[in-house]
Amino acid sequence: MVGVALLVACAGGCATFQTPKWPWSKSDAEAKESALEGELGGDADSEVISSEYTGASQDYGFDYFKADNIKRRWKKMVGRGPNEQVARAAMAEGDVLFRGGDHKGAIAKYKQVIDRWPDTALEEDARWQLAECYFFTDQYPKAEDEYDELVKKYANTKYLDRIAQRQFVIGQYWVALDEKNHYATIVPNLFDRSRPLFDTRGRALKAFDHVRINDPRGSLADDSLMAAANAHFLDRQWLDADYFYGLLRSEYPDSEFLLQAHLLGLQSKLYAYQGAGYEGGILDEAEILADQTLVQFPDQLGREEEARVEKTRGDIAARQAERHWRRAEFYSKGKHYSAARIYYAMIARDYPATMLAQAAREKYQSIQGLEDVSDDPFPMLTRVLNPDSLKEAELDAMAEAAEQTAIAREPDDGTAPPKF
Repeated sequence: MVGVALLVACAGGCATFQTPKWPWSKSDAEAKESALEGELGGDADSEVISSEYTGASQDYGFDYFKADNIKRRWKKMVGRGPNEQVARAAMAEGDVLFRGGDHKGAIAKYKQVIDRWPDTALEEDARWQLAECYFFTDQYPKAEDEYDELVKKYANTKYLDRIAQRQFVIGQYWVALDEKNHYATIVPNLFDRSRPLFDTRGRALKAFDHVRINDPRGSLADDSLMAAANAHFLDRQWLDADYFYGLLRSEYPDSEFLLQAHLLGLQSKLYAYQGAGYEGGILDEAEILADQTLVQFPDQLGREEEARVEKTRGDIAARQAERHWRRAEFYSKGKHYSAARIYYAMIARDYPATMLAQAAREKYQSIQGLEDVSDDPFPMLTRVLNPDSLKEAELDAMAEAAEQTAIAREPDDGTAPPKF
């Protein structure tokens, strides 16, 4: 009886033995829609769902009117929105053209990939290939911009090392061209696509900056700093050269260019110094750097380099003595003898090997014992109206006397020059 019932049920098409309708199976409407999409092609649906694509489908508030969002909505409306199938097909075609040496033809394909499947790993690869196409067709300004744009959008891109190499080579090429031809900054370049439109040297320095900023701990970071500093040095831009040499010394103490950064930085500081009539902070820095170079590189400096550094130290001392001499002469002519004696004594004490040391001793002796001129033309009136100023003047005089005593001491009889 059971067998007969089973046969009857099978003959009657019992639902128990039919293929079940699983919850995730497509309905008839979905199946028809899928078939229609297959007939229309890849451009039929612009809202492709993918784990890679992260573009927003809704814009609210003021973001709705942003140019990028307006462009995205327009592309979606005309059927040119994000589509992975179209992008991958264009990528495959672009790779075939690239491997075949047709870099110009591959440019359009890679641009299509970037346009149709943005914010994905596929776009990252397409941007790298697009930059390479520009590089191999000698369009270096476009290539450098595309390399930098790739790093900006994908900071941890797998192409970071190769991007640094490409940007460094481009910067070197532009610097060499500018040194050979001396291009005018404001004259546009209308014919050579391997050079920027304006300011070839400036764009080269910018490329070096991109190498260091995009990959500060990369193998070419210190190379880019040294290249930028040398470019400024050759262009006689001493302050800029000094800045980049100093940055290399502080940020990359293990660099192979460290000794050169000390020597050239020292020269940059001396060239940047404008004379005794100007601010002398950079001269103090040069004095410290010269001493540091001799102490830090005793085994790496050759005889000529060591002699050159020693000569530089002598030049720095002579210029420092000249600065003190000018100040001492200024105070001496104004009959502020206490201040003048301080600077004369500093010359004789700190820079005894200079030509001004003996003259400073003689000047010190000539004004020894002279009283400072009074800055108060009406002392009696000041005593009545502002007695505190007399106390301040007395304290200032005591401080100057103490400083002078610390700097220079003279014998009891006052006949000999001061002992320093």
